Amino acid sequence: MTTSATQRRARTPQTERVETTQRKIIDSALALLREGGFKSATLQAIARGADVSLGALQHHFESRDALMERLVIEVMEPLSDQGTVWPDKALPLRERAEAFVTLAWDNIFGAANYQAAWSMFFGCKASPSLFDRVDARRVHVDSVFYTRFLDVFPEIAAHHPRPQGFAAMAFAILRGTGVLELFEVGEQERQGSLDALVEAIVQAGTPQAGGGAAA
Repeated sequence: MTTSATQRRARTPQTERVETTQRKIIDSALALLREGGFKSATLQAIARGADVSLGALQHHFESRDALMERLVIEVMEPLSDQGTVWPDKALPLRERAEAFVTLAWDNIFGAANYQAAWSMFFGCKASPSLFDRVDARRVHVDSVFYTRFLDVFPEIAAHHPRPQGFAAMAFAILRGTGVLELFEVGEQERQGSLDALVEAIVQAGTPQAGGGAAA
């Protein structure tokens, strides 16, 4: 046991170095995607931006496709079941809706990395194998999001006639608003979209006179 504990301690600095290097590579790739698009994010350019050799980069990510897949996971991680966008279920419906929209926007859809991810999504269409893997990841993330969304907002599952469709719509609104950030969007327009989503969530989770989910 002592030997094992010593080995774990001995591995820690190496693990930290690996994580630090990978973080630099990921940040460099995201910066290139934001500033120059998919074509600019070559392995050589990413290595230069991360201040590592091309060989070191390929030691951590054997190919450009492998790195791009990691970027998809990186951008979408906050949407996972244990991600950072989900508010306390004990909050009242309106407060929960406001917290969710704010957290989702600040942590994912309004973040610069999300716009970088769209450059990658469009760019990797030319690589069918990579695009298929990215799409498979999207399907998984969407499924997790819909399930978690309805868990956090059980009122929608109880009172809306198409709860799964509403969850998909909420995701589509956030995603579409995020994509528009590629252009010049005024604060009033942006906030109006987010406020409208909050109102839609509250309305979807509120029993309607004369009917509910069965209406």
